[in-house]
Amino acid sequence: MGQGTVKKTLTILLVGEGNFSFSSFLCDASQGKYHIVATCYDTEDTISKQSAAWGNVQHLRSKGAVVHFGVDATRLKDCTFLSNQIYDRIIFNFPHCGRKAGVKKNRDLLSNFFSSCADVLTQKGDIHVALCQGQGGTPADRPRREWHNSWQVVAMAAKAGLILSAVVPFDPVQYYGYHSTGYRSQDKSFHVDGSLNHVFTRSLPLENMAALRMIDRLTDPSRSLQDPEYNDGKTDRGFLGKDSCHPIGVLYEELVVSFENKLQVNIVEDTFPVICDTDSLASVTQHSVTHTNLYYVMTDNSNIPGENSDFIHEEQTCATQQNLEKWSHSAHESSDQPTTFYYLRPSLACFIDDIIQKSSSTPSSLTVLSGPVFRKCLISSWTMPVYHEILLLLGYQSDTLTAQFQLLTDTIEDAVDSVSALVSSSITGSGNDELENTKTHLKKSTLTFHQKSGVDYVITVSPADCDQIIGTIKVLPPGHQCNNLGFLLATLNLDLMVMCLLGIEDWRLLWSTDERFTQQYTQRSLKPFQSFSLHPPYYIHDVSFWVEGDSVFDDIEFHTIARRLSKGTIVNIQLQDKYENVKTGQTGLCYRMTYQSCDLALSYESALAMQLLLRGELQRCLRITLR
Repeated sequence: MGQGTVKKTLTILLVGEGNFSFSSFLCDASQGKYHIVATCYDTEDTISKQSAAWGNVQHLRSKGAVVHFGVDATRLKDCTFLSNQIYDRIIFNFPHCGRKAGVKKNRDLLSNFFSSCADVLTQKGDIHVALCQGQGGTPADRPRREWHNSWQVVAMAAKAGLILSAVVPFDPVQYYGYHSTGYRSQDKSFHVDGSLNHVFTRSLPLENMAALRMIDRLTDPSRSLQDPEYNDGKTDRGFLGKDSCHPIGVLYEELVVSFENKLQVNIVEDTFPVICDTDSLASVTQHSVTHTNLYYVMTDNSNIPGENSDFIHEEQTCATQQNLEKWSHSAHESSDQPTTFYYLRPSLACFIDDIIQKSSSTPSSLTVLSGPVFRKCLISSWTMPVYHEILLLLGYQSDTLTAQFQLLTDTIEDAVDSVSALVSSSITGSGNDELENTKTHLKKSTLTFHQKSGVDYVITVSPADCDQIIGTIKVLPPGHQCNNLGFLLATLNLDLMVMCLLGIEDWRLLWSTDERFTQQYTQRSLKPFQSFSLHPPYYIHDVSFWVEGDSVFDDIEFHTIARRLSKGTIVNIQLQDKYENVKTGQTGLCYRMTYQSCDLALSYESALAMQLLLRGELQRCLRITLR
């Protein structure tokens, strides 16, 4: 390269040009930085008869731009003179089927255009589509049309694996000499006041989120508990690893630094098993965890009698509490040996006895342990089936409980204040208008400690308009491990803390592998998150079924199955109707599910396919009859 790296020339393809005035402006404004390829649907003979349009064509060619005629924007790959290269940007200003074409035809036009672009767009390229006021159907439109009456531009792009990454006003005044021509080069212009330019980029393929893939791997019945890769605790994707750039890892390190300003810190390495056996269930239930919250693991059916093997094989991926009772009953009737079931650890507090033994057991030392934990939960953008927990253990003597409790709460509060200050400092003077605007949205995080019972407290944070419970404090009286020393046990949800501090409104983003997320935190800094997928479309589907009269419907298991079958794209489940059939004793339920992805392109067709799979899985795993 000689003395330096040569900057790549941006290759831009313009389709649907009418009089080529926009292409002409862009060519002049680029000053040679862009390689322009301008196309239109009309023939060269038609354009040559229009003096203004032909003049622009001649101007483009004199500047070295390429001009093609008779190009169908919905079949770009069919044009060999276009498909022999790929483009960094594709621009389509004010697409329209013409005359009084309805929204359905224009949606089809957009859908086919986006699919056509996917064949000739670079991997990190973008597509610009300018639409008249209200046509797009996104919240950016003012006024906003009803969804059914819009062109649903984001949903049409999702079919081609594209997401909306930016929306900016389209102001014709900025483009000197530009004059929209309307349908097929007619002199009548579109009404462009209030128009918006929509910028689309490629999405990663729609697949199970990393968090759900990890749970699937750990609960895979074909794996052996003796496999070190299966049960070695290294399941956090490096979030908490040394020098991790992920905001969860950076937050953890900043918290530890702040803790060390107050107390001597004893960091315990997470060598505890991810998969536990039922012998420790008593310890689990002492820490706000119930049997329905556990991810049970069925590793094989070796201890199940042969006559039940097929049953186990069919139902082993549905480790519900009801199925566990069936399995346990079958095994008990056919074997003198007790049946052992395993589960994914729901909290680091399960290992409290071992942690106390590894701690320094002095009131002046704070023991710190962190790692991933797993809990089944209802679907919500703020509750997650796997998250990273930090456990704090501080000793106290009978006469120092109040003082030590205050010391612990002050230590936690000061640490959060310190991190909040870091986030604020990353905004101030950043030169980024979007970050500066975020500062008014991210309020100072305020911690409160509420007494839940005589020995339990919950920790809430108020980052915006609603409180989030980010942790708990439990008082372990003297005699638990040391006769004269009690312990204060605090657990904090690092994932929720990151969301509150950085303005991340969906826990699924923390597990995103998209570079547009990870590259925001390559400098090991904590700063507000900037969304890269705007106004994602959502799709609503209902499911109705009868619950057998003698069954208790398990809401958490229902949500867990829905999350797994939807690949993490269901964001909300609401009970719409409940009906009791007095004749049969059955209960009829109707649930409404909302499908939406915060970082991936989700189409209506994909959501429908997952809904159909979900219906079959619900009937297989739960005691229901679909209606």
